[in-house]
Order: sequence, then structure tokens, then C-alpha cells
Amino acid sequence: MAKTMHWQAVPGLLHIVVHTEESPSDEDWDKYLADVVEHAAGCKGVLVYTRRAGPSAQQRARSNAAFESFGSDSLVAIMTGSRLTLGIVTAVSWVVGGNIKAFSTHDFEGAAAHLGLDPTERIRARIVLKQLARSAGLDIDAFADESGRFRRRYEQ
Repeated sequence: MAKTMHWQAVPGLLHIVVHTEESPSDEDWDKYLADVVEHAAGCKGVLVYTRRAGPSAQQRARSNAAFESFGSDSLVAIMTGSRLTLGIVTAVSWVVGGNIKAFSTHDFEGAAAHLGLDPTERIRARIVLKQLARSAGLDIDAFADESGRFRRRYEQ
């Protein structure tokens, strides 16, 4: 079975995850959570990129339990192409506080600002995000005009 998620911990910086077009498999989700827990102490937060796919209710519950297990109040930035997900994350942030925030797939700069990344950290995060997206067979909408090979898929 093909991977449904691609992730990497960037020591001292972030845990970055890119979802494919498929919903996360339980196997991938649990491996991802184990990696987050292993590297949580050395990361400022989590950067998620997903056009539409996201965790199931059971996967979200396991995620909440994992984050609670190490007492994390990490910052989370979710870049998504789903208006529904944008709304859900915004509503959740009102309840759990401002640590989690949703951004459009075109708004890397907003996500980076939320995570408190300085210019050098933004470059490191961009590089890893692009590498993970390539592994997932995706292009990052926020970086679409950088390569000159293609135009943005969606107009703002």
C-alpha cells in the first residue's frame, strides 16, 4: 500500500507533514504520531500541508492523546485547501486556544509567522516542505509560481 502521509522532524525547528490526496491510513497515522512524540521536545511546533485529506475522528482522538502524553502546547499550523477544514480548525482554536491555526495552501508566510519562524528557519521549512511534497506527488500551492513550470491552480 502506498504511503498516505510523508513527514520529517527538522531538529530544533518543526515536525512537517504532507498528506497525499488519500485519507491517512491507520498505519501511517500511528507511525507519524510515534515520530511526533519522539521528536516533540526538540521542535517548536507542527506544520501540516493537506489539500483535502485529513485524519478520521479516531485518528484525531489518538493524536490528542499523544499530544497530552508529553504535555505539549506546541504551535500547529495547518495549510489546507478545504474551506470546511479551515472553518473546523478555526472553531477548534476558539476552544483550545490559539496554538492551532488554519491557513490556505497558498499562505506559507502566514503559517510560518504563526509558528514564529525567523527568515533562516523559513528557508529550512520551505526546503523540507517541498521535499516531502515531491515524495507525496504534490506541488505546494504557495510555491507554485517559483519554479516557472506551472501556474497556480486556484486564483485567490
